[in-house]
Amino acid sequence: MTITGTARRDGVSVEVAPGGALRSLELSPEALRSGGAALSRTILGLVKEAAARANERAKHAVATELGEVAEETFEALGFGRDATSAETAEATTPDSWRA
Repeated sequence: MTITGTARRDGVSVEVAPGGALRSLELSPEALRSGGAALSRTILGLVKEAAARANERAKHAVATELGEVAEETFEALGFGRDATSAETAEATTPDSWRA
């Protein structure tokens, strides 16, 4: 099983693994025309958003297999929780993935 998180906006698409490791990055011609500063802000924001999704999915997968795990354990594994991003990710997690 491969768990990833994705995010898209303004002609930029990212896919990351739990913990935030970038797996893919796609840039449209329009995204490249936005300028370096805007493009870097978009990429960094999307990576943060996608990492939150991947981390929440990983937590649900672990909880499904092992039962509840303390938040400190996930943080030690590199799956830290950014409250705002995690709430957004939680809202987009399918009910079938919920433990």
